[in-house]
Amino acid sequence: MPYPTPYECAKEFVAHTGRNIFITGKAGTGKTTFLHQFRAETTKQIAVVAPTGVAAVNAGGATIHSFFQLPFTPFTPTPAGRESLITRMRMNSSRRRVIRELEVLVIDEVSMVRADLLDAMDTVLRSVRHRGSEPFGGVQVVFIGDMYQLSPVVKADEWRILSDYYRGIYFFHSHVIQEHPPVYVEFDKIFRQSDNLFIDVLNQVRNDSLSPEGFNLLQSRYDPHFNPLPEENYITLTTHNFSADTINSAELEKINTTAHQFNAVVKGEFPENAFPVDRVLTLKEGAKVMFVKNDMEVPRRYFNGKIGTVTRIMEESVTVLCPGDTDEITVSPVIWENIRYTTHPETNMVEEEIIGTYKQVPLRLAWAITIHKSQGLTFDKAIIDAGKAFSPGQVYVALSRCRSLQSLVLKSPINRYSIEVNEQVVRFSSAKPSEDRVAEELQLAKEQFKMNLLMQLYNFDPLLQTARSWHFDTKENESSFSEGTVPFVSEICNQLTELEEVAGKFRMQLQHITGQTPINKTFFAERLRASSSYFTGKIETVLRTLRESAATTDNKANAQEYDEAITSLFSAAALKAHLISATADNFSVESYYKARSQFRQPSFSLTSYSRDSTGTQLKSIHPELLNELVQLRNRISKEENLPVYIVASVKTLVQMADCLPETEKELLKIHGFGKVKAKRFGAQFLEIIHNYINIRN
Repeated sequence: MPYPTPYECAKEFVAHTGRNIFITGKAGTGKTTFLHQFRAETTKQIAVVAPTGVAAVNAGGATIHSFFQLPFTPFTPTPAGRESLITRMRMNSSRRRVIRELEVLVIDEVSMVRADLLDAMDTVLRSVRHRGSEPFGGVQVVFIGDMYQLSPVVKADEWRILSDYYRGIYFFHSHVIQEHPPVYVEFDKIFRQSDNLFIDVLNQVRNDSLSPEGFNLLQSRYDPHFNPLPEENYITLTTHNFSADTINSAELEKINTTAHQFNAVVKGEFPENAFPVDRVLTLKEGAKVMFVKNDMEVPRRYFNGKIGTVTRIMEESVTVLCPGDTDEITVSPVIWENIRYTTHPETNMVEEEIIGTYKQVPLRLAWAITIHKSQGLTFDKAIIDAGKAFSPGQVYVALSRCRSLQSLVLKSPINRYSIEVNEQVVRFSSAKPSEDRVAEELQLAKEQFKMNLLMQLYNFDPLLQTARSWHFDTKENESSFSEGTVPFVSEICNQLTELEEVAGKFRMQLQHITGQTPINKTFFAERLRASSSYFTGKIETVLRTLRESAATTDNKANAQEYDEAITSLFSAAALKAHLISATADNFSVESYYKARSQFRQPSFSLTSYSRDSTGTQLKSIHPELLNELVQLRNRISKEENLPVYIVASVKTLVQMADCLPETEKELLKIHGFGKVKAKRFGAQFLEIIHNYINIRN
C-alpha cells in the first residue's frame, strides 16, 4: 500500500487531527499554496499570524505581536516571567473571545520566530483559554517555513538574558516545542526549478555541503562587470536596503522622461512596517518595475514578482509591458487589507475584520530588491550580490529565487561563510521521521482527535475556570455592586462545579468504553444519548440563572468587566448545550463541525451599569421580570442619553416588579412615576409587565 504524499499527509493532519505539525520544504515546494488552500477549505476556527508586518499581509493574517498583544522585550520562561506577562497584558474582551474560540493557529515564516516569542504565545493561550496544562491551550498549531532560509534576529544584550534559558534562538528551542514536538512533514516536490543540476547545487547550498564541483559551477556564473541590456529585465538581489535603494534611484535618474508620483491612501489602522510598497511611488515611462501582488482578474495577467517596463502613465493607472507578452498590462491602485480576528456575536465563529487598508499601485522599482523582500518570489533573470550576506540562509534564499542556473549572474563571489548553515538547524532537520512513521502517526492522530473532541465536549472545567475568574473579579469589587451580586456569581460557580464533577465521571466511563476491543458501539451510542438529556438540562439551568442577573454598579469599568464575563460564559455554555444535543445520536468529527457551523447564540442582553446604584439590594418576588425592567431602563437611558435615575430608580424598578401595575393609573402609584414620566416611558414598562403576566397565566 503506497504511503500518502507529504502534501496529502499535511492536509490530513490539519483537517482531521488535532496534532501540531511543522510543514517545511525547500524553496518552491508549495508551502504558501498549501496555506492558502487550507485556509479556503477548512471548517475549523482558524487564525494566521506571521513574525513581520509584510509577511502577515502577504499571508492574509496578523502579526504575532499584535494578535497576542505581546511586548517586544525578551520573554523569560519562568513562573515569574509568565506571571509578569499575564499581569501586564492588556487584552480586550473581543480578542479574548477570539482566542477562546480558536481551533487552529497557523504561524507562517516560522524560521524567523524566536524561541522566547513562541513560549510567550504558549503562555497567553494557556492563560486566556483556561487550559494551563495543555500546550498552546489546546489549540492546534501549524508551523510553516524553511529553517534554512531567513533566521530570527536577536541582539547581543537580548541574548545575554535569553541564553540562561535557551540553548538556541530558533522556534524549536522553545520550551513548549522541546516538551511537545510537532509532527515533521517535508514537501519534496520542487515546482520552481526543473534543472536537476541546479536543484542539486541548491540542495548543497541549503545543507552547507557545497562540493568542489558545485562551488565551481556557481563560480562559473560570477561576472562582476556584467551589465545587461535594459530589455533583458534582470533584477539585482542585494543584502541591504540602502544598496537596493541606491541602485533603483540611480537607474530611475538615468531615464529622461517625466517623473510621476503616486501617493498611497491609508485608511484606518495599517502600521508603516507593513506597507507592501512605497507610500510615495515615483515612476517614469521606461522604468523597470515588478508587480507586488497577484492579479485577481481571470485570466491572470500578472503575479507577485513578475517584471516589466512601464510604457505609459496616466493619472490613475500605469501600463506595463513584460518580456514574452504580446499584450500590455494596465494596472490601477489596488487595496491591501490589515485584518484582525473577531467572533461573530450570534455564531461565535472566528471571523476576519478589516481594520485598515492600504491603496497603491501594485508596483515597485525593479532594478534591485533586498533578498529579505524577495522571499517567496520567483524571477526569470537575476543578478545576485550576496557577498555581504550577514545571516544564515540569505544566499540560499537569493539563489533559490531563480528558475535555472543560466538565469542568474553573481555580482560578488560566493564565500564559504555566507552559505554557512547553523548546526542547530541541521540537527533539527535530521530528526525528520520516515514515511511509514508519519503515516502511522497520522492514523493514530485521527483516532485521538475524535476522542479528544468528545472529551472536550463533556469537559466543563474551562467554563468553571471562567466563572471562578469572574467571581474573583466581582468579589474584589464587591462594595461597588448591589447586594447579592457576589452570592449570585457564587451560585453559578457552584452549579458548574457540580456539573464538572458529574462530567468528570462520565469522561472516565467514555474512556473505559472506548478502551475496549472491539468497542461496543451500541452501548456507546446509548450512553451518549442518555447523557445528552442530563447535561443539556443542567446547562439550561445555568443559562436560566445567568439570565436572572440583577447586578448593578455605578462603576463603569466594573460594569463592563462584569457584563463581558457573564456574556462570555453564557455564550460558551449555550454553544456546549447546542453541540451536546446536536451530536447525541451520531457523534463524529463531521457532525461536530457541522453542528458548530449551525450554532446561533440565543439572545442575551445585559447592562449592569447604573449611575444611581448605591449598593441597594435588587430583590423582588419576580426576579426575571425585575431583570427585564432593569435592562429596559438601561436601554432607554442610553437611547435618550439620560441618567438612569431619571428613567427609573432602583426603588421604582423593584416596586414595579413586585406590584405588577397593568394600567397607567396603577403605574402612577409606583414610587417615582409622575404624569410626565408615565406618558414618556410608561407604555414601554407596562408592555414588559403585560407580557410577563401573560406568560405566567
